[in-house]
Amino acid sequence: MTDTLEGLVIARAPGYFIVRTDDGNIRLCTLRGKLQRARQQRIRPSASPHARSPHPSRPVATQVLPSGAEHSPTDVAPVVTVAVGDRVRLTADGTTGGAIEGVLPRRTKLSRTAAESTEEQILLANLDLAILVFATQDPTPHFGLLDRYLVLTEEAGIPAVICLNKLDLGMSEEVAEMLTLYEQIGYPVVRTSIVWQLGLEELRGLLMARTSLLTGPSGVGKSSLLNVLEPEASQRVGEVSMATHKGRHTTTGVRLFPLTGGGWLADSAGIRELALWNVPRAGLPRAFPEFRALLGACEYADCTHTPEEEGCVIYQSVASGAIHPSRYASYLRLLSELPDADA
Repeated sequence: MTDTLEGLVIARAPGYFIVRTDDGNIRLCTLRGKLQRARQQRIRPSASPHARSPHPSRPVATQVLPSGAEHSPTDVAPVVTVAVGDRVRLTADGTTGGAIEGVLPRRTKLSRTAAESTEEQILLANLDLAILVFATQDPTPHFGLLDRYLVLTEEAGIPAVICLNKLDLGMSEEVAEMLTLYEQIGYPVVRTSIVWQLGLEELRGLLMARTSLLTGPSGVGKSSLLNVLEPEASQRVGEVSMATHKGRHTTTGVRLFPLTGGGWLADSAGIRELALWNVPRAGLPRAFPEFRALLGACEYADCTHTPEEEGCVIYQSVASGAIHPSRYASYLRLLSELPDADA
């Protein structure tokens, strides 16, 4: 007789999903039957590079349940992908194995287009908060990349916090001005230094009772922050290694760690490229909070808010200094990457 369990996908290994079941055990799981077949069908090349959704005008980066919504163990959503952060139903196989039978409904998901592909890559499912980590310098912050992250989180309906790390290395006037800009737009900014023990309690308070993701480019100190915020993280890695046959199956991508004070924290590998996933061209302006109050005020209803558009109030606001030129440049760059609505 096999046991049916529920659990949380906390990491992936090639061909396997590492699940922490509700009884506290770690299991190395495969996909059962139809999930495995659906995965094989999904990874086949698409006929069109833009064939991401049968309804391209509808954003699908978010699957949100009403706040506080509950689901029963048998209420399995028609989701054919399995991602870190998913709640899954599985059957136990021996003492440390299992087979995933279904995925429970997701509240949210943060996705990007996978590198060299038109497929969706889910960074994390059921995410409550994205901590976007950049450094004051070494490496110098790339605000264009930050804007990409912010568009993805806006489209997914996931709150974002900007974390500027390595404050002990000093901060240029330009970086300080940009941080003030993002705060004026409405994004929370936490300034941290592990050397000075600065901002860490503020960051820890944001993580309580939430599922959060530390993400950003390489070298900004994400792993160091994780080890300070959750000192037992290295021990958790050891537990996962034991469950995956002592390192035989190396985990890849995002990993979730339980926080001592409650909640979960994920650490992602450094991201060099961040292509938007299924962001509708017409909806891109709404992903820029400083644009929203102006939308609908342009001379033409189908205004794309580019410099050549006649009577565009957003472009006029850039010219007057009300909208920062770097943010507008990010908008134009992202707009140029999105397919036309009739493509």
